[in-house]
Amino acid sequence: MNIALITNGFFVTPKTEEIRLLLTKAFEQKGIKPINLRNSDFLAGNIRHEAKFDVVLFWDKDVLLAKFLEDQGNEVINSSEALRVCDDKGISAVTIAKAGLDMPKTIVAPFTYANIGYDNVDFLKAVTNQLDFPIVVKESHGSFGQQVYLAHNYDELIDLTKRIVPKPMIFQQYIECNSSDLRLQVVGDKVVAAVRRTSNGDFRANATLGGTMTAYSPTKAEIDLAISAAKVVGAEIAGVDIMQGDKPYICEVNANAHFKRLMDATGIDVAAKIADYVLSKI
Repeated sequence: MNIALITNGFFVTPKTEEIRLLLTKAFEQKGIKPINLRNSDFLAGNIRHEAKFDVVLFWDKDVLLAKFLEDQGNEVINSSEALRVCDDKGISAVTIAKAGLDMPKTIVAPFTYANIGYDNVDFLKAVTNQLDFPIVVKESHGSFGQQVYLAHNYDELIDLTKRIVPKPMIFQQYIECNSSDLRLQVVGDKVVAAVRRTSNGDFRANATLGGTMTAYSPTKAEIDLAISAAKVVGAEIAGVDIMQGDKPYICEVNANAHFKRLMDATGIDVAAKIADYVLSKI
């Protein structure tokens, strides 16, 4: 059996290596030795490149390489389209909104060019007509709760916008949820594990920023929302973040979610669940 596990060849950290080794071990415990590869092991483009696998578990954000491997006839999990949508918070927002799923009111900043930026920020007046302060400002590309900010007033909103541009960004209504959120791990059409993440004084509950994780039993509404969100963005494996306001709201969908601390908190072998799912596709 020819299974490729692809990770990034440049963003190599203890956390990323931990996930790669957990997935490798999960396959090996099922009698399968995956082929560990980095995205830097390939050259995508209009060249002849033999890269045929029974299935590719693509644990990276290299959308073009994922598309290249798909064009070679490989089944890639997650697909290049799922990676593209999940890695851009603006695209994710409009995709989820189109499906009618509950998420905080979100506005995508207008596109500008890198050498121009915003010569005026008049559009922020329209933003504040739609959203109440505080307003969450997120760079469209970012992980681990970083590149996420909170504007408490109009001056702070202008300052954040000017500091972030020309990077794309979104503006989002703040949902009061007592500095906590939920992470539901979706594999296939099931939620296989869930945790509550609680921050230590930060409005962002991401564990990488010092928050804590505790095992959580999600409601049916939260499970249904997480599965629907993963399907809408096309992700077969996803960490779905949900905020508990007056009802559950989708915060974001992560196609390459780190799950080691979730495993520790729940005692559930998420890597084994992922391996089982990948093997079921062959």
